[in-house]
Amino acid sequence: MSSTEFGGALLRWLSESRSGKASALRDGVRGQARAWGLELKEYADWDWMRQVAALGFIDVDLRADRWSVAPPVLTRLPHADGLAVLTGARTAQISKRVEEAAQKWMELITVPHRPATGEAPLPDALLFQYENPRILQEAAQFLGARYVPCAALQLMELLPQAALGAESAPPGGSTADTLEKYELRLQRFVPVARDDEDGLYRWRGADYARVTRVRRNGVFHAVERETGIYLELARHRTSAMRWRPESGKGRAGIGRLFVDRYAPLPALHERAVVLCSAFPPSTAKQAQTRAYDNVPRALAEAVAASLQQNLETMPRRVAAAGGRVK
Repeated sequence: MSSTEFGGALLRWLSESRSGKASALRDGVRGQARAWGLELKEYADWDWMRQVAALGFIDVDLRADRWSVAPPVLTRLPHADGLAVLTGARTAQISKRVEEAAQKWMELITVPHRPATGEAPLPDALLFQYENPRILQEAAQFLGARYVPCAALQLMELLPQAALGAESAPPGGSTADTLEKYELRLQRFVPVARDDEDGLYRWRGADYARVTRVRRNGVFHAVERETGIYLELARHRTSAMRWRPESGKGRAGIGRLFVDRYAPLPALHERAVVLCSAFPPSTAKQAQTRAYDNVPRALAEAVAASLQQNLETMPRRVAAAGGRVK
């Protein structure tokens, strides 16, 4: 078996198992990589889990240490010239039906993931080309999946607003030795001795699980790490998002969303923009941003607004001689 089948094999196992502990899944990803002779970089197991969740295959709750496979869904990509993607569970039965449909009547495009060095390969993207959207309902029924007209745009209506959580206890006791504060200038957490300033903090709890809290006016509030970073960005009036429209004719409302790597999107926000293309974000070797393709401007603005960001619109690339853009 080639490394390109690594993601598919893991997804099959997840689909048949249905749920389990997130910590066990992390160990399983790294263990499978060793069995396949793959050398993973640090945190590659967590990155794999995060990206598989963003692609809509599984849901992960790190606080509860649980993962569960998502139901199979066939959904259209926004403004993508008649393309739909199959996401969620990919059991043996579903895979068999996909193969049968592809041999007889369905236009199937299989796109393998091309991981960078040290990354764990993701499952192949299964794209379906269609001319009439009405055929997708019949296709979903045949595959045993649910048809959703456009998951990316529907998620736009469900994006939670970045806000302080419930009041929480401050760090204390033995946990004080693990206290860190997020430094926006350095774009990372750094060890500190005290928590006497407002900001974003994290420390190890009694069970050694990492706790993230925001301090405002002397009061600590529960918050997810990603949301906490965006609250800090908003407090310092700093932007981490940009959007650039595509250059093609009639594509001014669709573009690429750039998000600084130090400010990862919360899970639901990332799933919304990933399901615009059905591919994980791209990252250039020297770039410090994640780039999400085929994102409608309305969705990019909704993501930014919900995270208290002012979305910067970059100039549209113009066509140059020879058909290239500049």
